[in-house]
Amino acid sequence: MRINEAYEHEAILPYQTAEDAAAGSNCNCNKISTQCVDVSAPLTLSPTASIGTATVACQGEPSITCVTEPDGTCCVVTLTQKVCVTVPMRYGVTMTAGEPKIGCADGTCSACGY
Repeated sequence: MRINEAYEHEAILPYQTAEDAAAGSNCNCNKISTQCVDVSAPLTLSPTASIGTATVACQGEPSITCVTEPDGTCCVVTLTQKVCVTVPMRYGVTMTAGEPKIGCADGTCSACGY
């Protein structure tokens, strides 16, 4: 089989970016390079706590003991009351960001995953 007539076609050009084409560049070797970097951002966490007003409620009846001193000169009376103390507390954490840093990682990345 033979083709007896000539035909027109566009020349096959190497891959060009839009910038290459606009600048009239005719690059024939385009590469994409990837480098991993280590980025660190330190955070300082500090605890917070605030105490509200305590409430007190007696529970049941008090107990009373009375002890007479052996020499009979006095008596020691002790009152004991069960008391429920409620203390409201609010706990939290504050965060302060430090200065981030960047550095080249060991080796290279094969591809960046998004």
